[in-house]
Amino acid sequence: MFNNKVKIILASLIAVLIIGGGVWQLTKLPAPLFPDDYSTVVVDEDGEQLRVFLNSQEQWIFPPQDKELPAKLITAVTQFEDKRFYSHWGVDPLAVGRAIVQDLRAGKIVSGASTITMQVARLAKEKDRTVVNKLIEMIQALRLEMKYSKEEILRLYLNHAPYGGNIKGYQAAAQRYFGKEAADLTWGQASLLAVLPNSPSLINPTRGREKLKTKRNRLLDKLQRKGIIDETTCQLAQAEEIPQGEQAFDLAAPHLARRLNNKYKQDVIKTTINKDLQQQSTQIVQKYMQKLQQQGVNNCAVLIADTKTGQVKSYIGSNDYFDHQHSGKIDGVQMKRSSGSILKPFLYAGAMDQGLIIPPSKIEDIPNSYGAYSPYNADNDFAGVVTARKALVNSLNAPAVSLLDQYGVQEFYNLLEEAGITTLFRDAEAYGLPLALGGAEIKVWDIAALYRGLGNYGHFSGLEVMQSEDKLFTTVDQAQQLITPGAAYLTLDIIDDLKRPGADYFWRNYSSQYRIAWKTGTSYGNRDAWAVGTSPEWTIAVWVGNFNGQENQKISGLNAAAPLFFELFNSLDKDYYQDFFAKPKDDLEEIKVSAQTGYRLSDKIMEQDLADLTTAVVPKNAKPLRYSPYEEIVYTNQAQTREVCSRCWERDDLTKSLEVVYPPQVVAYLSKRGNNVYTTLPHRADCPTVTNNNPIEFIYPQQDSIISIPRGSNGNYQKVTFKVAHSGQNSKLFWYLDQQYLGTTKGSHQKLMLPASGEHQLHVVDGAGYHREIDFYVKK
Repeated sequence: MFNNKVKIILASLIAVLIIGGGVWQLTKLPAPLFPDDYSTVVVDEDGEQLRVFLNSQEQWIFPPQDKELPAKLITAVTQFEDKRFYSHWGVDPLAVGRAIVQDLRAGKIVSGASTITMQVARLAKEKDRTVVNKLIEMIQALRLEMKYSKEEILRLYLNHAPYGGNIKGYQAAAQRYFGKEAADLTWGQASLLAVLPNSPSLINPTRGREKLKTKRNRLLDKLQRKGIIDETTCQLAQAEEIPQGEQAFDLAAPHLARRLNNKYKQDVIKTTINKDLQQQSTQIVQKYMQKLQQQGVNNCAVLIADTKTGQVKSYIGSNDYFDHQHSGKIDGVQMKRSSGSILKPFLYAGAMDQGLIIPPSKIEDIPNSYGAYSPYNADNDFAGVVTARKALVNSLNAPAVSLLDQYGVQEFYNLLEEAGITTLFRDAEAYGLPLALGGAEIKVWDIAALYRGLGNYGHFSGLEVMQSEDKLFTTVDQAQQLITPGAAYLTLDIIDDLKRPGADYFWRNYSSQYRIAWKTGTSYGNRDAWAVGTSPEWTIAVWVGNFNGQENQKISGLNAAAPLFFELFNSLDKDYYQDFFAKPKDDLEEIKVSAQTGYRLSDKIMEQDLADLTTAVVPKNAKPLRYSPYEEIVYTNQAQTREVCSRCWERDDLTKSLEVVYPPQVVAYLSKRGNNVYTTLPHRADCPTVTNNNPIEFIYPQQDSIISIPRGSNGNYQKVTFKVAHSGQNSKLFWYLDQQYLGTTKGSHQKLMLPASGEHQLHVVDGAGYHREIDFYVKK
């Protein structure tokens, strides 16, 4: 008998344990309670929304936040859903009793007695509405109460409750229905959100609006009866209209937001963008581009960064994200486009660091041929020589290519790559000398980073657009001092002299106008217009053109990009007390240079006290400025009709002077402009050391040139001007093409010719027997 009782007890205990274990397993809470599947929210530097993306289920559901829950919403929800929420343990016995009585009277389930905690259990894992499932929810509610605080449970409910359509959570609902943060909800709006999850598929702002209004007003009446709100507040809240649909989220910096969302899998992406500045600059761009689009120029991209920090504050990938006709969703900030001449300042800065030039140094401005490459200035005019300052201010091509030839293509290539250019996909040799004139493609992002580095006194560290260590889009591994502060400042000072377009041309007449170092560029064929610049506070890069690469004569840096550049610059806040970059006094020093050529003079010249000197500022930490390639001490007879030397001079008939001796090609252009240029004199004929210094130089073409002959507007091939320089005054030259005599020239040596396609030899000879010849090739 005893054994049977023991067996029954043991069997009962085992049964209880099995049932209890089954119930415990059946009521186990999901882990995690809710899947980590929320909308990605891209925000600006202050947490303001730039763009919100749907989650993987195509739902609007904001990631949970730690900020305080709205008091009005808490009150409305607890009064409507669970008035004893703060006193029960997950299940409200009074509500359960009331529900049982109501259900028995109705003969069906009409009241579920679900607490907010039970609803969290149901939201975590959807279940059919059955008695068994209701019991499971009750047990799960008890388990939730043991694990979470009341505030945490309420937060779980509000963050995941359904609010109609694909809207989940109170944050998304407040913005989609009312266009505001939940903290700013009125009593009427909070009450509407409180009643909405009760049956969101049947009653919501897009369907059943009258029933929804009735439910909301009942809740407001209840709040008034309980003294939570007064009569006036209740009446005003009930008078509020039910929203008629959903409102769109803000959309600022859409190209950037999309790119970040594709790269980073996180709920909230914090950027350095300033939303107000982003919206302001976008409006300026859109208004400006409406005018250009009438001229067939359809696309634009802009980047604005803080010069000191490198943080991007405005990112405009295109002027109209929704302009499908003109590919508005293309991100122009990351698009590779021809650089035009916007890289020239970095060449001049690098050349200063190498000691090749300083701003007053004279550079040759003549048409030279470098093999098959013959760069011309934009206006096809040449001055002979110009200062480095003037060459850069006027963006002259011939001096820039001459300077790059001296500086070295590989060295310039390395400088650009180390500074952050990411688009150099060929080696330096493949780019060659055109690298300085638009031969390379570049991104708006990269060029903004370069100019910001120049504005940071040659210290290059790239740009930032994330509030994290991740430097998106940038290949600069670490900050590098690639240009000395002195050379950077002198370059900035030069390009500050550029003339502003349009009404801003006389900008220096107005003390309120701020200075900015800037540069324009236009690609070959008028496909790309650039305006890029930097001030102590702001770095701005503007590209204007057509994403499809269509040519348009209206597309030029000065006419298309610069006006927008300055409109943006003028709209930015600025420091009244710092209108331009401060001189880096520790990185600049004064030296004596030639007043004629802007170079140092050799000790031999300085010892003879013949030089006309002036003071110039140079980068202190750069290589020493080179000696002048032009100044020479010239010994002549006193009548200055013959040069002499120590083997032929007569002591009583001797004078010496320091002369600027330019090459014959340079002399030809200077003389053409009426400049008083020293002309080489013939050496004393009976001198035993007379050399055969040839006074003849070809200007165009040069040895092994390839000449492409274009057709004129009438369809006929155009004649080519062949040019030769002779250092002698009133010299006479005899011309021969392929051994056929062509005639003579005197003083100015030019001939119009139309050679046939193929190889040719041009031969010229002067009256003294000096001669030169070159070979060239003609293509028609």
